[in-house]
Amino acid sequence: MKRAPILSASLAVIASVVLAGSVMAAPFMNGSFEQGTDPGAFTQVNPGQTNITGWTVNVAVDYIGTYWPAPDGVRSIDMNASPSEGSISQAFDTTVNSTYTVQFLMSGNPNCGAGDKTMTVQATGGPTTSYTYMVPSGMTNSTMTWTTEGYSFRATASTSTLTFTSTTPNSNCGPALDAVSVTQTAATGAMCKDGGWQSMLNPDTLAAFKNQGACVSYYATSGAVPIGS
Repeated sequence: MKRAPILSASLAVIASVVLAGSVMAAPFMNGSFEQGTDPGAFTQVNPGQTNITGWTVNVAVDYIGTYWPAPDGVRSIDMNASPSEGSISQAFDTTVNSTYTVQFLMSGNPNCGAGDKTMTVQATGGPTTSYTYMVPSGMTNSTMTWTTEGYSFRATASTSTLTFTSTTPNSNCGPALDAVSVTQTAATGAMCKDGGWQSMLNPDTLAAFKNQGACVSYYATSGAVPIGS
């Protein structure tokens, strides 16, 4: 069974949140966790540590290397450390009103026996959505299976933060995560129709559009129509 020291991370969590707020965003990166410090079999990564390139660790997770085969590349994440309901996030550039589809592979650490492994996914401006993977009886590290999951959100800012959080309590064996990808569907004037404009923002001002015509005009001309005109 995977084991690592139990650490008190409350101060580190606070520090990581402060640091995360000051990080400048960039294109989404390292969705398969291949870039970072070599974890060997596995390494517990705590808040404030930068072992996993591009990702902020909010609550401790285990960075998996040779402990089990990854479905994409050679590294993945166990969302529970020993034990903690871990959380990781990444801030990246987004375009206001564009829709972003997140795909990822989910499994579960089998070393605590059969049972459900659960986590949530949330992005800036989007809902918090729960996901479950049921570890079947008899599954081992070498026979792990993975399911493809999806999540989507509409960007409400030029930077969005995508967060994965374990909700599997009191266990060293959490949900497993790999192969995260983000795909953009650009906003168009067609999204303004049928009441869509009511939930959209002017990308230049982040204010609500006055009406459907103002929204359509913005995307037709690539220029803002002043609110109240």
